[in-house]
Amino acid sequence: MNLSHIEAFVQVAQHGSVSEAARQLDCNRTKLSMAIKALEKELDTKLYIRSGNNLELSEAGKAIYKNCESLLVTASRIKQTCKHIRGDFTAEVRIARDDAIPDDTWQELSLRLNNKYPATTFNIVLASSGDLSNLVETKQVDFAFGVDYERVDDPRIEYTPIAKIRMMSVCNSDHPLSKQRRVSDEQLRNAMQVTLAYLNEKDNPELLPFSLKHIGFSSFDYILSTIRTEGAWGVLPEPLIRHLLRDETLSVIKHTYGLTQEEFCMFSSTGMEAHPGMVWLCDKLSDYLFDF
Repeated sequence: MNLSHIEAFVQVAQHGSVSEAARQLDCNRTKLSMAIKALEKELDTKLYIRSGNNLELSEAGKAIYKNCESLLVTASRIKQTCKHIRGDFTAEVRIARDDAIPDDTWQELSLRLNNKYPATTFNIVLASSGDLSNLVETKQVDFAFGVDYERVDDPRIEYTPIAKIRMMSVCNSDHPLSKQRRVSDEQLRNAMQVTLAYLNEKDNPELLPFSLKHIGFSSFDYILSTIRTEGAWGVLPEPLIRHLLRDETLSVIKHTYGLTQEEFCMFSSTGMEAHPGMVWLCDKLSDYLFDF
């Protein structure tokens, strides 16, 4: 059974059309169609019901989809295991991270990481928390670090919990919401909210805005800046704002969800052997977050 044929079948099922799957894979549409037909011929089973330009999984296609997806994950794990045994750690590691942890902490850890593993180049980019797993899934980066809002059982992504991180609904200390002994849902909905924006097209209910009036930014730092200058409220990670809470610049909103906890995770492709630098980085991030 040809793995490229199985991958074509899975990709088309995930994206809902041959043309979209071809666009995502940056390959020829005809090649994908031929791969699926070859798999159908080998299995002597129709995997898709075709109606014009629309494709829907047949009953047989639905029945084997999860097994095909698992087969691809297993194949990836086999390749990564062999690579690890050979000692072929990549000389370049691409990392995405959100800004739940302050920039100066990330800069310090990045420099220490670079000095500890001088044979490897580490490229670190800033991304929205809501995009981290998608960046790994689409292989734009090798690893990602940040708040895990997804909570999706995706066999292609491995979630390694590093520590719990407290998320706080906050506003300026002189904001009307900070004066309330108890803030109602209606009061929050009628107040301007700054929320987290992301490019990932998957539904992410954890990141839907609560307020009827809102503006979105891709970084917590922009959210914080807007809260301080525009009289809005928003949800921010404790490491970023602890000093502002201590000097009473910001106040935690007294609402049911004023304080919540999320997982701070490392995201990686299932079966990918972690570079030793990533193990080191996980340990250091865990130590840092333990203080919170």
